[in-house]
Amino acid sequence: MSAHITKLIRAALAGAVLTTGLTAALVTSTGSSASARACHEGGDLYLFEGAVYGEHFRYCSPPGELEHPLGVVVERRVNSTTWVTVAKGSGVALYQCTGTGSRTYRLQKPSRQITVPCS
Repeated sequence: MSAHITKLIRAALAGAVLTTGLTAALVTSTGSSASARACHEGGDLYLFEGAVYGEHFRYCSPPGELEHPLGVVVERRVNSTTWVTVAKGSGVALYQCTGTGSRTYRLQKPSRQITVPCS
């Protein structure tokens, strides 16, 4: 073989070894961080500028960011035993609070309940 071809083969082999090493390192680091990953559901129910907002998401760490929206249902209390669905959504649902006086709203998941003044 000529010296030129031998150099090309060495360069190709060196590149293959480097690529294999990097791939193995990435797989190892991904595997270890995936096993340490913790996820939980979160959400809230609150009044903002006359609207009742319900939120329901799944968060995972790492990366510590919002993972994806979950189903959310906002219900309003009609009497001591009856609840009516007023808004549904994926991640967020909102209901424009109307009427006078205070009204009670809830989320079933995550469990939240608030009583707010409507106007």
